[in-house]
Amino acid sequence: MLTVLTSLRRALRSERGIALPAMMSLMLVLGILTAGVIVTVQADTPQARRDQDRKLAYGAAEAGLQNYLFRLQHDLDLWTKCTNVSGPPFVNQVWNGTGTDPRVWRTLPGTDGQYTVELLPATGYSSCSTSNPSASVVQNGLIRIRATGKVRGVKRSIIGKFRRRSFLDYLYFTDIESLDPAWYTRYVNGWPTVPDITQWASDNCGWYRDGRSSKRYNGNKYNALNQPTSVSNLKCGEIQFAAGDALNGPVHTNDEFLICGHPIFGRTVDDQIEVSAASPGWRSACSSSSPTFRGTYNASAPLLTMPPTNTQLRDTTDPSYIFTGQTTIVLGTSTMTVNGTTMPYPSNGQVYVQNGTCGQTLKTYDPYNSPAGCADVYVKGAYGASLTIASEKDIIINGNVTNNGDFLLALIADQFIRIYHPITNLDTQNDTCNNASGSLSNPTIVASLFALNHSFMVDNYFCGNALGTMTVTGSIVQKYRGPVGTGGSSGASTGYIKAYSYDDRFHFREPPAVVDPIQSSWKVLNQTEQVPAR
Repeated sequence: MLTVLTSLRRALRSERGIALPAMMSLMLVLGILTAGVIVTVQADTPQARRDQDRKLAYGAAEAGLQNYLFRLQHDLDLWTKCTNVSGPPFVNQVWNGTGTDPRVWRTLPGTDGQYTVELLPATGYSSCSTSNPSASVVQNGLIRIRATGKVRGVKRSIIGKFRRRSFLDYLYFTDIESLDPAWYTRYVNGWPTVPDITQWASDNCGWYRDGRSSKRYNGNKYNALNQPTSVSNLKCGEIQFAAGDALNGPVHTNDEFLICGHPIFGRTVDDQIEVSAASPGWRSACSSSSPTFRGTYNASAPLLTMPPTNTQLRDTTDPSYIFTGQTTIVLGTSTMTVNGTTMPYPSNGQVYVQNGTCGQTLKTYDPYNSPAGCADVYVKGAYGASLTIASEKDIIINGNVTNNGDFLLALIADQFIRIYHPITNLDTQNDTCNNASGSLSNPTIVASLFALNHSFMVDNYFCGNALGTMTVTGSIVQKYRGPVGTGGSSGASTGYIKAYSYDDRFHFREPPAVVDPIQSSWKVLNQTEQVPAR
């Protein structure tokens, strides 16, 4: 009996099998949790797939936008053909989103994604018209498309705006980095000269880069008594960028830079610094010279060809805002005063001044003695509307030109953009004079300045006392590089020190009507997503 009781007590004290209930409980809990996870994952799978499809659909839309840009780059007039694009179709007229979708789609190889592109018409038009593409598609210099991508029924749309490469992409643009041929009469000490020196300058100095510096003029000049004297070893007037010069924005020249010291080009890597000359794209004018490129430097850049005239702007200007001969314009907050008459700003933002009886270009030693029929346009004031003023001859800035609000201004001259600088007691033999009343001290200009066949310059820049700093915010576009003063490392001796800064609004906007480079390529100005997608 004792043995039986002892065995029973041993059996009761034994722990064998006690882990089984705990393990079974744990497995039950894990099973419940696993089931919950599976249910949650199954519930989230459609959402995850949808997020993935949304990303793929956006990528497909971007592929459509880039395909259209690629086609534009290889056929600059593609937009004039509307939907007639070679290869697999993907370009459509605009669809309003109702009824059966009429658009043709292109499949991205190796994916479930597709894209389509619609041409968005200009205001007042319902579709792109091959009979009038400029009016039906182009608005404010822009072409707009809608690129839509779709993957398994998920759609996303992008509105893309395209613009040709523009002079407004740059703070500073020159075709030729050489003194304007109109100024070569000064290079023979101011005597009236035979016409061949200007022709020599046009033939030998008005061209690009290599070889220009070796050209020499050997000919005659005539003094005030019309007596000929010999001129020899006259060089092309190349203008250099020197220590202290800073161009605070993107830059392009079809030529090459001449450098003395360490001038600064650009603000950050986002500013493109382009020269069309082969690398290195600049020459040294003095010892230990090298430019500082804060922007992204690019040699062998494509040429941007300047148009020969702005007269096409006359055709789109309201006749009430076309003037003839010498014209004075004072810009105000809500009105402009033209030749003493107050007028509202033009509804399309364009003013054009044409020549009457003129028959001459700028007289470098007598700039304010043109016939009254010459389209010399004097401009100053604070403008309260976006505006473009174009002249068949010159535009002379005779006061500060600033904006009174978020507005843009373009001044476009067929010949010169000039800063008013009247003088007295001119001695052409020694290039001396006195500044006269009306000379501008520390002028400020907020505008885009175009001199299509000549230069942006200061009248009588070579004489008088220094006039401080000329501040330009906007862009400067010129055929030849124009002088604005003289001086050296210590600063300006005559004229102005330069302070030029880019107006970053030109990345996305432009004045009402500006001239574009001839046959320039296209770029995406900006892109935004349209919600909901079409």
